[in-house]
Amino acid sequence: MKATKAHIRRERNLVKAERVLRQKGYPKGELPRGRVLHHVKPVSEGGKTTPRNTRVITKTKHEQIHTNRKMRGEV
Repeated sequence: MKATKAHIRRERNLVKAERVLRQKGYPKGELPRGRVLHHVKPVSEGGKTTPRNTRVITKTKHEQIHTNRKMRGEV
């Protein structure tokens, strides 16, 4: 399912991301340097910003995941 612009805007909301980070154990809602919040099911495919659908990973790993998705034609 391709997400609408409204869905993408709502799920990429910084307030929502901060709330999820607090639930994941980052009390200030901020990530350490070099880390990013990654959506397992991409927002563009209808994924949500929830603790179950997000992972905190390194920027390098995040870039590699997206490179691999492009190579497989998933993006």
